Amino acid sequence: MSLPPNYQITQLTPDHSDELCDFLMSHFLLEEPLNRAAGMSRQSFEPFVEKLFHRTLHLPFSYAVRENDTLKIVACAMSSLWKNERGDEEHGGDEFVFESKKKEAISAIGKILTELHAKFYELRPELNAVLHLEILSVSKDHQRRGLASRLMEKMENVRKIHEFECSGVASEISSLANQCLMRKRGYTTLHKVLLSTECDEASGEPLIVTDDGTDRVALVYKEF
Repeated sequence: MSLPPNYQITQLTPDHSDELCDFLMSHFLLEEPLNRAAGMSRQSFEPFVEKLFHRTLHLPFSYAVRENDTLKIVACAMSSLWKNERGDEEHGGDEFVFESKKKEAISAIGKILTELHAKFYELRPELNAVLHLEILSVSKDHQRRGLASRLMEKMENVRKIHEFECSGVASEISSLANQCLMRKRGYTTLHKVLLSTECDEASGEPLIVTDDGTDRVALVYKEF
C-alpha cells in the first residue's frame, strides 16, 4: 500500500532534533495512552527524549511522515540498535526511567517497560542483536490513514537490518492500536505485563487506567 498523496516520508537525523522534539512533546507526550493515563509531565519525559535521540538518530532506521504542504512532522518511527550485552548489567533498561516524585503512575510506566526490556534476551538468548523500535507515533489528526504501517514498511528493510547484523525487530508496545498493528504485521508476543499489576499502595487501585482499552504492554518480536 502506498503513502497517501498528501504525505511524504523522510529519514530522521540529528539535524531534525528540534522539530522532532516539538512533535514528541506536542503529540506523543499528550496522546500516547499510557502517558495520557499517568499524566506524564514534560519534566519527566525530557530526559527520556534526550537519551532516545542519542540512541536512534545516528542510525538509518528512524523516519518521519510529513505533510507535503507544511512539511510538518505528523508521525514518526524511531529505532535503535539493541545488542545482547551478555553479563553486562549496566544496559538493563535505564532507557525507561521516568523520574517523578509526585506521580507514582509515571514511575510505574518506567517500571513496566524496564521489566519487559530485561525479558527480551532472557527469552531469546541466542540472538546477538536486533533492531529496537522505540517510538511509533501518529498525531491524533492524522490517524487511521495507514501512516504507521507505511513507517513500519520503511523501517523493515531486510537488507539494511542484516547490514547491521540484526536478526529482526523487537519492541515494547504500549498502545492497543499498535499492538493490533504488530499482530497484523506478523510480530509474536513474547511477554506481556498487565497494567493492573501496578497499584496504589494505600488504596489498592490501579495506577494506570487508560481510556482506549489498552490494558497491557507487550514485548513483541519478528525475525527478518
